Amino acid sequence: MNRVGLPTILYHGTLDFYLSAFQERLLDRAFWKPNRDFGEGFYTTISMQQAMKWAVHGAKHYAGLQTPTPCVLKIQLLPKRIDVFPRIFMAPEAEWAEFVFKHRTNDRKGFDPCRKHPDLMIGPMADNDTGMIVRDAVKLGKDAAWFGDQIVRDRRGRKLDPLRLGNQVVFANERLEDSLRLVGYYLRSEGRWKYHDNQHVRRA
Repeated sequence: MNRVGLPTILYHGTLDFYLSAFQERLLDRAFWKPNRDFGEGFYTTISMQQAMKWAVHGAKHYAGLQTPTPCVLKIQLLPKRIDVFPRIFMAPEAEWAEFVFKHRTNDRKGFDPCRKHPDLMIGPMADNDTGMIVRDAVKLGKDAAWFGDQIVRDRRGRKLDPLRLGNQVVFANERLEDSLRLVGYYLRSEGRWKYHDNQHVRRA
C-alpha cells in the first residue's frame, strides 16, 4: 500500500467537561454525530487556531446549566500504526461537495450514505453557514453542485480562498484509537490559553 505523509500533531476543540473522558479514550462512536461534513467521526485539524475557534464556538452555544471552559486537545498521531489508506480531498471541488452534501443531509445516527465509509478522511472544512445552506438546498430542491458553489462563497457571494476554509482530519473507525495519543491540552481562562501536559499519556 502506498503511504501518505500524515501530520504528526493534531488538535481537537472541545469543552473542559469532556476532558476526563478523552483522557481515557479519544475515539468513541457513541458520541459521534451525523449531519457533519464527513459524517460521524472524531474531527481534528492541523491548525491549533482553528481548534481554538471550535472550542470557543462550542462554549458560546452550550445549552447546559454549567459554565463551560473552551478546551483544545493536542494529539500525537502515530502514522506507523495507521493501516488504512485515507480518503483525501485536496480542494473544495465537485467530489468533495458531493461527499459533504450527502453527509450533511443525513441526520440519522448510525446510518451512512456511503457504500463503504472511509475510516480516515482529510480535506477542507465547509464554512460555518453550512447548516443554513443545506436547509436552503433541501427547501429549494437543489443538488450537490449548487451546494458546492454556495459553500465556497462568503456572505456577500464572493469566492473564498480554499485555504480560508480550514482543514480537517476525521477518524471514523474506533480501531484507529491506538494510532492516537493525547499529549496535552489547552484551557482558556480570562482570554488566554494555558497549556497542560496530559498525565494519562499512554506509552507508544
